Parts: sequence; structure tokens; C-alpha cells
Amino acid sequence: MGLSVREALQLSEMSEIKLIAGKQGIDRDIKWLTIVEVMEDVNRLHEGEFLITTAYGWQEKSESYTRLIQALSNRQLSAVAIHTGFYLDVVPLAMIEAANRTGLPLLEIPRTMNFSTVTRSILEQLVNKQLSMLTQAQRIQDELTALVIKNTGFSSLTDALSKLLHCNVSIYQSNKDLLAGSYVTNRHYSFEHVYPIVTEGKTIGTILIQKQTPLTSLDQLALKQAANIFAIEFLKLQIIEETRAQIEADFLDVLFSHSFEDEKYILKKSKEMGYDFTGANTVAVLSSSNLTQLEQNCHETLISTRTKGLIKRKLDHVVVLLAGHFEPFIAESSDSTIGVSTALGIQELETALKEALIAHQFARYRNAPFIHFESLGAYQVFIRLKENGEDLTTYYQPLLSPIVAYDQKHQSQLMKTLEAFLENNLVINRTADKLFIHRHTLNYRIKQLEKLTGIDIYSYDQRIHVQFALLAYLTDCILSSN
Repeated sequence: MGLSVREALQLSEMSEIKLIAGKQGIDRDIKWLTIVEVMEDVNRLHEGEFLITTAYGWQEKSESYTRLIQALSNRQLSAVAIHTGFYLDVVPLAMIEAANRTGLPLLEIPRTMNFSTVTRSILEQLVNKQLSMLTQAQRIQDELTALVIKNTGFSSLTDALSKLLHCNVSIYQSNKDLLAGSYVTNRHYSFEHVYPIVTEGKTIGTILIQKQTPLTSLDQLALKQAANIFAIEFLKLQIIEETRAQIEADFLDVLFSHSFEDEKYILKKSKEMGYDFTGANTVAVLSSSNLTQLEQNCHETLISTRTKGLIKRKLDHVVVLLAGHFEPFIAESSDSTIGVSTALGIQELETALKEALIAHQFARYRNAPFIHFESLGAYQVFIRLKENGEDLTTYYQPLLSPIVAYDQKHQSQLMKTLEAFLENNLVINRTADKLFIHRHTLNYRIKQLEKLTGIDIYSYDQRIHVQFALLAYLTDCILSSN
């Protein structure tokens, strides 16, 4: 909403000024007025300036005039007005041709006209325009601020901005999801403008404007004001979401701690929050190198898979309680290590959490992406024994202590070899491939194992004793590691 060159020339005080070249730029906005007597450095000039000069010291060569007009055009001035009769009697033809070529409005001020007349009339209009624009911008801000105070939401804000600017307005989150939109019409618009919504140096969303014409100065100022208002709304939304997440996380602690006395009341509160935990539930424990990103991914996965669940971040892992099946959620969480258990109703949740934590420990030991507690099979016997305070060393030390001592002394991997060999049902080639060693090396290690333990590993009866001891040893090591 600035003052254009065309509007300036229509002022009564400017009637003696002639537009002699660059007519195609006549609608450029004048941002300020600058008087230069000696043109020393064009780089000091800025976009939108209305330059008045007597052309003192300009070289009387056509190529110099051409270069000068080109340089002034490159600075994107609104216009150049030459006061003739002092150092130039007429505006040179080379200058006129260059102005027509570049589209820079070139004006001639007659000697009979004072500088002060030009400056006063233009500056007066500029100030009035600026004041009017600021008044309208303030009105826009006041209207949008009132909507924020009333807590009417993004839809009302976009509706108001759309009516104020007479354009289509869409608000997008930082992940490019559409949050709200208001449309004057569905017809195709010639111009699209994207304005960022920024808080603390971080872009949290964008405003998309669709108009038939380019943005005016008022539009740009209004968008700047609106972006700040939308930033406040985004922060409100963030606070609400963080509060909701904290309430749900605290409620999750109550469910897992089994500290509630009235089960019916807890189930009622669950349903009020949108969760039904009366049936089969899943407890998942997840970890990754970036817990913040993992927690965010968990929330996004719940939304994308339409899975109902509660999430809480702990010191080194994230706990998720899912109401119902867990397969869709697990399938979308492939970049993490996951331990899972199931519970029927809320009475079993405390136990299910312990089982999920144990499954997670086994998954980390095996470098597996996912382990369900039920899949641990015979390990569960020793898990229960250790939970009850049983010393598991009595189950494996007599048979496996020579292997442990040998590995510690020689920095070898006989215990890993034994585990892999039994896991692969005594198949030499498959075990060697898993350990990335030659089968002759594997055979040598097996003979060492038999020598240290005094057993024939190929004997079914003796192998059972080794497997039994190994289950106890691995359970003790895995559960003692954290």
C-alpha cells in the first residue's frame, strides 16, 4: 500500500514534472526519497528509493550514461528525477534509451521548480500512506488477537485472515500436514505466497496465501502480524498437547504401579480418556540411540496406524501401553529395539511391564529388533527363579565355570560358540556361517569345549545338561547386565 510513481505524478504539486522514459515501471512503489548531489557510489542506494539529482559530475559520454542508468536500475530504485538547468540542460538521449530499456522511470524536474516542493509533497503522501497502512495492520492484529483470546482455534483465524486479505488462506504444520484452511473461491489463483510461522528461530508452520494479484505492502505487513498470532496459537496447541501427554503418562504410571484401589473407577477414567483396557492389552518397551525422536515416532505411529495407546518416556527407554493388537504398531517401529508382553485387563499390567522389560533386555543381548516375552520359552523358568531371589550360579557354575575362566584368560569366545552351536542344532556349516569362522575353526573350538566340560556334546543326555546350564547362565548374565 505504498505510494506509486504514477500516484506521485498525479499530485497537483508534481504537475510540472515530466515522465520522459521508463514508462513500464510507473507503478513501482516509492519507499523513500533521496537527494544526491554527487553520485559517488550507487551501492549506497536501496530498493524503492526515489532519487532526485542535478546530475553534477556525470560524464558527458553516452556509454557512461548507459552504464549509470543500468547500475541505478540494478539497485531497483522506484524512479530517477533529474533537475535540469543546472548541470544538464536536457536529459541525454542515451540516458532515455537506457531507461526505456531497463524500465526505470526517468523524470525531468524543470529548473523553475524547487526541490522542497517535490520532497514535501512526496514525503507527506508517504507518511500518510504509512500511517494508514499501520492503522489497518493494527486493526488486523486486533481482530486476530481477539480470536486467540476467545480460543476459537485455527479455523476462525484463517477465516478472518481470508476475509481481511480477500484471498485463500491455508495453515500447514511443520510436517506439511494441513491444519486449517479458508477459501474465498475454488478458482485457480495466479499467485501463491508462502510465509513461515517462526518461534525461537524454528519454523513451526507455514501460511499459504493464494491471490489473483501479487502481495501488497499491507498484505505483507498483515502476514507478518498474522504469523505472530498463529505462532501463539501453535504454542497454545503445543502446551495443550504436552499437558495431555503428561496426564496420560502419569495415568500410565498409576496403571503399572497397581496402586489403585478401585478397578472400576480406573476403567471409567480410562474410557473418559478414550481408552478401553478391559480386554487384551500389549505393553511394549522400546529403545534407540535417539529417545526424543523415538518418543515422537511412537506418537506419530499411534496416529498413522490408528492404534489406541499411552506413551511415557523413561531414562533409557520408552514404554507404550496399547489397547488391543500390537502388530501394526510394531511394524512401524522397525528402527528400535522392542520387548513386548501381553496382559488381560488392568490387573496384569504390572507383571506385563516387568516381562516386557525382560524381553527388551533379551532383544538387546541378541541384537534383535523385537522379542515377545512368550517366545523366551524355557528361559522363563530361570527368569522366575531369579525374580524370586534364587542364585542361578548353582545351576551353571559346576559345568560352565571352566569355559568362563578360559574365555576370561584367553579373551576367547568359547561360550558364544557353545550358544551358537546349540542354537543351530549342532549343524556345523550353519553355526560357522553365523559366527563368521571356518568350519575347521569351529570343530577345534568344539573339542576345546568338550575337553573343558568333560562331556560329549553330541550325546543327547549330556547335551541336555549343557543346554540347561547355558539357559541359566545366559538368563543370569542378561538380567544382571542392567
